[in-house]
Amino acid sequence: MGINLSYRNQLGIGINPIAHTFIRFLPLSRTEFIEKIKDEVDLNPMLEITTPFTNNTQEKPPLNEIEKKLERADSSFLTPYEDMGFFKPSKDKLDRNAIINIFASSKISLSEHLFKQAVTEFSQDELHIAEHIIYNLNKDGFLELSIESIASSLNSTPEKIENIRKKIISFEPVGNAAVDLRECLLAQIDTCDDKNEDLVNIIKNHLSDLAEHKFDKISATLKINNKRIVDLIEKLKRLNPRPSSTFETGEIDYAEVDLILVKVNGEYKVRYVSEGIPNLLLSNYYDEMLEKNIDKKTDSFLKDRQRKALLFIEGINLRKSIIESIAEYLVKMQKDFLDLGKKWKRPLTMKDVATELGYNESTISRSVNNKFMASEKGLISLKSFFSHGLKGEFGFSHSAETIKDKIKTMIDSEDKMKPISDQEISNRLLELGIKIARRTISNYREELNILSSSKRKQEYKLKGG
Repeated sequence: MGINLSYRNQLGIGINPIAHTFIRFLPLSRTEFIEKIKDEVDLNPMLEITTPFTNNTQEKPPLNEIEKKLERADSSFLTPYEDMGFFKPSKDKLDRNAIINIFASSKISLSEHLFKQAVTEFSQDELHIAEHIIYNLNKDGFLELSIESIASSLNSTPEKIENIRKKIISFEPVGNAAVDLRECLLAQIDTCDDKNEDLVNIIKNHLSDLAEHKFDKISATLKINNKRIVDLIEKLKRLNPRPSSTFETGEIDYAEVDLILVKVNGEYKVRYVSEGIPNLLLSNYYDEMLEKNIDKKTDSFLKDRQRKALLFIEGINLRKSIIESIAEYLVKMQKDFLDLGKKWKRPLTMKDVATELGYNESTISRSVNNKFMASEKGLISLKSFFSHGLKGEFGFSHSAETIKDKIKTMIDSEDKMKPISDQEISNRLLELGIKIARRTISNYREELNILSSSKRKQEYKLKGG
């Protein structure tokens, strides 16, 4: 049954009741969607939750190609995960939740990792303080709460809090629980075998000078030449300014995965993840009651609930159908992106997909919102398949990723004595038939973490000195 949004020649705009239910479902995340189903079951006596295949005598339907791929669970892919203890296949049946966990590449959180180390390091009293510090680190691993406020809230002393914090900084990975970047980097220097005093001095006193490319000032203050500064910068780059980065932050639980992407005989296949979503049917008890001689009020009530239950179930099916069809189209259109990387992503907008599939653009937007696909490469947001592009003068479309790659290639091959400006890059792209403003070039360059031509010139000069 298709979705039908239609204008009626009446006082207002009429919407198909199924479409009304369906539209409310689309923007919900998987977890929100499951909660919505459970809430509706609580409100509507005509709905019941049933577990598929609970009857052992009932045969399951034949496996399709995707199911077969999951059943085999390609040992060459799973072996390294088995070795690390992430996956223990059941002898009796496939644990698809475990497979989704693998595809999502979920990791232990930083807080859990640090707390495990704290358990072996501190007494019970100290562990309470350590826990408070660890679970109040920001996403980069830094402690933003003041020592005094922690001491006050835990009825302790600043000295005791500080001693425990300093020990946590030395935990692996080193640098977490630091109060600023300097302390974080210095803690990492302390663990190096060849502690370098010049590097320590730069971290303590010249981080802002480095950021502003004031190399002459650093050279004069530390009495070192440019070659030495280059060597120190290379050593500095080996340190981690975000010690939490090796851990998942804000990771998405497997329950949030709506689709699974697998490759079968060189072609990508998409499967909607039905596991965990309540399976609904109409209540036999109340259905049979409608066939009996009951009072009009009860009859009217049950028929109303029956109609809403049928619409609700149809809305669930429509959600599945639409999300699947959109995902399949996105995968088909962006196969090169999946195989070769983001620079091969083709221009594709929500309007393009809506036109091709015959949906409203807002339907596409709702459908991809908060939707994730699990693959062997990790989690992929459905939104990541879209890319705005520019139309070239020769009739070719170019995605933002392709243009960024061209910008990077130009800069990588530029004359080190005369770096090309954003305007010159814009001019060169125009020669290729790509009309793009200088300001857009600047934005793309910054997204690639590439310095401006003037700052690149300073870096080239430093490295050549």
